[in-house]
Amino acid sequence: MTTPGGTMRRNELQDVLAADGPFACAYFDSSHDTADAADRIRLQWRSVREQLAEQGADESTLDAMARAVEEQEPPVGSAGRALVAAGGDLLVNEWLPSPPSQTVARWSDVPYLLPLLAAEDRPIPYVAVVADRTEARIKAVDRRGVAVAAEDVSGEDYHVHKPRGGGWSHRRIQQYAEESVKRNAREMAEEADLLVQKVSARLLAIGGEAQTRSALREELSPRCAEIAVELGAGPSEGQPSWDEYDTWLDDLVARTQAEDRDDVVRRFRAAEGRDGDVAEGEAAAGLRQVTSALRDGRVATLLLDPTELGDTTVLRGEDVLRVADGSDGLSEQNTVECRADEALSAAAVAAGADVLVVDGAGLSGGAGALLRY
Repeated sequence: MTTPGGTMRRNELQDVLAADGPFACAYFDSSHDTADAADRIRLQWRSVREQLAEQGADESTLDAMARAVEEQEPPVGSAGRALVAAGGDLLVNEWLPSPPSQTVARWSDVPYLLPLLAAEDRPIPYVAVVADRTEARIKAVDRRGVAVAAEDVSGEDYHVHKPRGGGWSHRRIQQYAEESVKRNAREMAEEADLLVQKVSARLLAIGGEAQTRSALREELSPRCAEIAVELGAGPSEGQPSWDEYDTWLDDLVARTQAEDRDDVVRRFRAAEGRDGDVAEGEAAAGLRQVTSALRDGRVATLLLDPTELGDTTVLRGEDVLRVADGSDGLSEQNTVECRADEALSAAAVAAGADVLVVDGAGLSGGAGALLRY
């Protein structure tokens, strides 16, 4: 069972798919931004529970979901709630960064994961350095969004501040201070370079005292220099603090994620061409091509347009990866008809493909894909 707080990782969603269904899925507004918020959330959940019960959800499964709603206080402000349960067990228990556009209550053979995937951005692997002249705090986040390192790097602190005034001794001290800053920057750069390689970082964010940022950039390897971004000045003295950079860092990562989403859509549109035909081997458009690519394990990124998909259905075999538009490509007899927005997103998660929700993008048939080969 997951607990509210962070985004579910892809392997956790695959564990959800491995559970025995049917599944009760609920997505609803859980904002705690008014005086009557607690009462409103209880009424919202009561309505969702009634809808699920009417669709056939069993009491033990609904009770598991109810306990999560009753026992865990929502975060202050705007938020959504995602709950998925089956067989009396809670499988998904997540806060969403914003309320869903509409309340969802579904009892289905395949878990409805699309709203959860829509709220999730692919993590950006990065390394962040916050440094002054004598020390740095360095952290690294991998492509799963997991912090894999948080290290302190300390260097020389003797006479690292340049003295004021003239004279030979002052010039010697000033020269020593500059050399000390340079040596410290070199140590920081070496550690940052190791972490960049370790997590295959897309970004190297540098914050801290201005002279140190400049010295650090001069010591970076070509790979690090290519992905380096300065976050801004830090305190003039004292220990470097993450607090002054968290907001900037979050914004930087969010902008990179948005650029990635736009790039996926541009690549798909380029492969699709003006006449709507896709370049062979690069992309798939429409339900027939997309379901064929999912069955073959060729989908790298699945694009879904919920507005265009609507209530469209597809056929599904016993294996969640066995999906088809009509009878195309399915030889087994035990096929069932199910909603495309459930079956396609589940198949993509099971196959380890990325899922990008592009609501209102006008995809042909509501589905498209960039292919692995």
